[in-house]
Amino acid sequence: MKHPLLLIFFSLAATILSAKGRMVRCEGTYTYIYPTTVSLEEAKARALEYAVTRAIADELGTAVKSESYVEIVNSEERFDQISRLLVKGKWVKDIHAPKFSDPVYGNNLFSIDVTVSFYAQPLESAPTAFTAHTLRNGTDDRFDSNLFLDGDQLYVSFQSPRAGYVAVYLEDAENVACALPYYGHDETPFHAKKDERYVFFTADNNTYRISCGPDPEVNFVHVVFSPRKFIDGDLVREMPRRKFREWLGTAQSYDEKMQVQSTMIRVRPKP
Repeated sequence: MKHPLLLIFFSLAATILSAKGRMVRCEGTYTYIYPTTVSLEEAKARALEYAVTRAIADELGTAVKSESYVEIVNSEERFDQISRLLVKGKWVKDIHAPKFSDPVYGNNLFSIDVTVSFYAQPLESAPTAFTAHTLRNGTDDRFDSNLFLDGDQLYVSFQSPRAGYVAVYLEDAENVACALPYYGHDETPFHAKKDERYVFFTADNNTYRISCGPDPEVNFVHVVFSPRKFIDGDLVREMPRRKFREWLGTAQSYDEKMQVQSTMIRVRPKP
C-alpha cells in the first residue's frame, strides 16, 4: 500500500516543477516595413525580433509604468512602443522555424512578412516594494514626470523599506545603457540603506541631460533592485535592447526577490 504522505509530497513537487517550467505557445505574423538603405539580412533580423516580442506581448503582456501609453493610437507607432517594453516572457524554443516572405517594393519602401511559432516561458518579477520616480529639472518628488523636453535634466529618486542593491538602466530606440552604478565607480550595484531616500545623477560627472532630435521620442528608465548583489564584476555598460531583456530574464530566474520598475518617458523637442 502506498503511503498517502509520499503521494502528497510527489504531487506537490510535480506541481512546483510544472509551474516553474511552464511554457506558453506564442504565434503570429508581423510585417516589417523598411527603407532601401536597410539590407535584407538586417531587415529579417529586425522583423524576427519584433515578431517574437509582439507575440510574447500579445500572449503574456508587458510590464511598464506609464499612463501615456494609452494615448498612442496609431497601430504602427503603438507596436514601436511595445517593442521597447519589457515583455513578461522570454523565447525558449521554436515550434516551427520562422518563415519569411519575399520582399515587396512600393512607395520607395520594402515590406517583408515573418511568421513565428514558438514556446515562451512566463517571467514574473517580484512586486515592487520600493518607490522610484523619474524627476525633471528638480530633485524633489514633486518634479516627477513622464514628459521631458530636449535639454531637460533627469534625476531618479529611490527609497526602499529594506536594504539592498540598485541599478538604473536608460533605454533609447536602439540600446540600453547602465547609468548606475556610476561610470568610474566599482562595477557593482549601488548599495541602498533601509528607508533612506536617494537621488541619483546629481554628481557633476554623472549627470544626465535628455536629448531629442527633431521628432518626439520614447525612452525608458529601468530601476532594478534586489537584497542580493546581482552584478559582481560582470557589468555590461551598453547592450542592445534584446540583449538587455535576455540578461534581465536570466537574472530574475536566479533571483526571485529581484524587483523591476520600468518607466516610459516621452521626449519632445523644444518648441
